[in-house]
Amino acid sequence: MGPRFVKQAALFYGLMTVAAGLWSGLRGWGMPLSGGSPLRETLLGAAAAAATVLLGMLTYRVLPPLRKLAEELAPRLIDPADRRGLVLISAFSGISEELFFRGAVQQEFGLVPAALLFGALHIGPDRRYLIWTIWALAAGFLYGLLFATTGGLLAPVVAHALHNAAMLLAWKRFREHGR
Repeated sequence: MGPRFVKQAALFYGLMTVAAGLWSGLRGWGMPLSGGSPLRETLLGAAAAAATVLLGMLTYRVLPPLRKLAEELAPRLIDPADRRGLVLISAFSGISEELFFRGAVQQEFGLVPAALLFGALHIGPDRRYLIWTIWALAAGFLYGLLFATTGGLLAPVVAHALHNAAMLLAWKRFREHGR
């Protein structure tokens, strides 16, 4: 995840954001950033991120196959990345995926199809990635519920971006400093 990867991710996620905006705009929905209480929605998103990070770390500790997969992926994904790049990737993915999946797909088809599609697009190349797919499916439901509950994208964007940033930065720190 060097500078080149970050630039490619910015382009990919930028295109996803444009697609979400066009889809929502053509349907006349707009992109509801807040349902009316930005502070409450930000805090709700941060609390959801804290819960998913804690659950993610617990899952990592109790599932040896997940630790093994992380050890295989880290040399390509985490070790070459700097913290700034990890934070940027987290922000790009959190914002654009929520605009697309909640702001467009969920408004068009509903929570369940949006969560299922979100999970399906996180399918890895083999069975070892099944835990990641299940995690993404659960996260898709959580982010969808945040959107449905608050009426805005702020809570799911905050939850998604903070979760990704916290997990990637913790993974990076763990790799640098050991257990």
